[in-house]
Amino acid sequence: MELLSITLPGGRQINPPAGSNIPKGGEETLITIIQALIYFLFIFAIIFAIFVIIYSGWLWMTSVGDKQKIASAKQRLTYALVGLIVVFLSLFIVNFFTRFFGFEILTSIPFP
Repeated sequence: MELLSITLPGGRQINPPAGSNIPKGGEETLITIIQALIYFLFIFAIIFAIFVIIYSGWLWMTSVGDKQKIASAKQRLTYALVGLIVVFLSLFIVNFFTRFFGFEILTSIPFP
């Protein structure tokens, strides 16, 4: 792997000093960024779906027998549950395709 270098006008290069902590990037860094993004979006989607499920239950409880409010709460609850299923299926699909192409993106949690 090549070190980071800067090419100045005239063809002169400036290389970083040996032993410096300049990130070198590469495939590992990209995979780590993608892992963190996927896990963040997955956790955010789960928390949002749980919030919508709780809110739908609250709307249903406070509907006081109004059929239109009950129908709205049921519809919102159904959409939240379907969304949660879609989130889990999307994680499965991403995991399947990344393993198919030879990457191990979703093997471990990237956070310390």
